[in-house]
Amino acid sequence: MTTVQIETDKKMLLQVAQEIGDHLVSTAIWDNTETYCTWLGARDIQDRQIAKYSKRIAALSPEFYSGTAGVAYFLMELFHITQHPPYKAVALGAWLRSAHYMQTNDFPASSISFYAGELGLLFIGYRFLEIAKELANILTPQLNWLCSKLDQGLQTKHSLDIIGGNAGAIPPLLELKRKYQLDIFEKVAIDCAEELLNLGKWKDDMCIWASPKVHGVELDTPPTTGYSHGASGIAVGLLEMYHHTGNPNYLSYGRGAFAFENSLFNDEEGNWIDTRYPQVKRNGKIWGTFRTAWCHGAPGIALANLRAAFLDTERRDFHLKMANIAIRTTQRSVLERIKNNPEKDATLCHGILGSSDIIFSYAQKLNHPELMAFSRMVSSNYIAKFKNKLSMPSGIVAGGYNPCIMVGHSGIGIHCLRLVSKEMIKSPLMPVL
Repeated sequence: MTTVQIETDKKMLLQVAQEIGDHLVSTAIWDNTETYCTWLGARDIQDRQIAKYSKRIAALSPEFYSGTAGVAYFLMELFHITQHPPYKAVALGAWLRSAHYMQTNDFPASSISFYAGELGLLFIGYRFLEIAKELANILTPQLNWLCSKLDQGLQTKHSLDIIGGNAGAIPPLLELKRKYQLDIFEKVAIDCAEELLNLGKWKDDMCIWASPKVHGVELDTPPTTGYSHGASGIAVGLLEMYHHTGNPNYLSYGRGAFAFENSLFNDEEGNWIDTRYPQVKRNGKIWGTFRTAWCHGAPGIALANLRAAFLDTERRDFHLKMANIAIRTTQRSVLERIKNNPEKDATLCHGILGSSDIIFSYAQKLNHPELMAFSRMVSSNYIAKFKNKLSMPSGIVAGGYNPCIMVGHSGIGIHCLRLVSKEMIKSPLMPVL
């Protein structure tokens, strides 16, 4: 790819991010005081009496995954790059709306959840403070309130996985501790890790967590593989704590989690089976359903092994080997999806650009220019297929536009920014890498 083509692609990607940002600015719905804003978007409704999935249009919830907090994060970073004041104003309105909603409503998620609770809002609030120090008087009281909620998270119903609970809480809590030296961050991170140790069950060299505990809901499934809901996500959380404390128990349990997951690896597929579906051993190999998304399968597991290589240095070479296998599987998958099913899902959690974003994270971390170029080319060519960028398919099962970050257009926007920015913008898929 020539330098001219690279710069052309970067210009297009920034324009797409700005187009999404401009749409968010123009469609924001403000309260009467013009302090808080939100958006309308498609939401899935699961009702087996009507249909497996149907769709409704509703105001966004407050959290990072599918709510106003995630939109705020995209708009903050867009402001940081462009210095266009409306992006900052709307980002602030969205972030404050999330904080206000969590303060004034019974919200079901645990406060330790990065993607669904107060922790995600806190993490991006501190990022907002880095970008716009002049807003300290507005942000600081809300940040203090969010900090005060963290210690309650383990006393309420919560999961253990990356999405909703302990494993996903540990990396951002330790990052906040390193930056801001508040003891509460370390305390809650240790409590999260200790609960993981208490609930892990050993089988030979493998450590296993029961599905209902991992997901926080009663699922009649075997223990799960994968990053966002499974073993490698828990492993990363424990290895982060080992790297921070030097406590060998965290190392042992983290390695045990990877041992369980790798017992379900198929080298011919370059992937790990999804244990929610039937599986069989044939000729000494495990066969079943293989997923290729951040939430399940090789792409997310690539990130887990990549991070583990920098946390468990004795096994660095092994984790880099597994990460490389998973990234090659992700490359093949994303090309197949663009060729065969481009209208399905463009978004971060389980869509085409999410896989590209993971490839880009891997390439950035390991300084791999060819893979960076691959990710940028794949994303640019895919996005160029859509004349109307707002028509790119969301990750909503029933279909329809959604402005959120993990299954909507803010996530497409942040991915575009990551591909063009000279700074390392944190990926929503692994904010601490």
